[in-house]
Amino acid sequence: MAKITINAKDVLQKLVKAETESGKAVVQAVNDCADDLLRVSSEIAPHDKGILEKSYAQEVNTNRDQVTVNVQYAVREGNFNYAVQMHEGEYRLGPGSIAKPGTEGMSGTHYNVGNKFLTRPLEGEADTYRKHIRQVLRQVIQKDGQ
Repeated sequence: MAKITINAKDVLQKLVKAETESGKAVVQAVNDCADDLLRVSSEIAPHDKGILEKSYAQEVNTNRDQVTVNVQYAVREGNFNYAVQMHEGEYRLGPGSIAKPGTEGMSGTHYNVGNKFLTRPLEGEADTYRKHIRQVLRQVIQKDGQ
């Protein structure tokens, strides 16, 4: 009969540390993506007085299994939300909007000023955002595995 004894304390401590570090890294990576989305959407939002571009709100919720970022724009005049109209509507851009050059997202894709200023970059950058989060997580796992 052969007997093998393994002290798992060190391995378990490393696993706990890796879980903690990877959780922090994922939150940071998601925030990186949210920051990029806010930057791009703000830079391609139509421009009249400059209020719309600054009217975003970001809410980050984290729990053990999930990181959620809610981003919204709101410029309210009574019950009317001007930001929703500018996002969803069809219209001609005014001179302030035409003068804005647009911008590039994290992927290098260029986005022009106009409607769908939040959803266009979100959909266009989704793969890049996923790759960024995976890359950050890989780096943490590789670091902890060494």
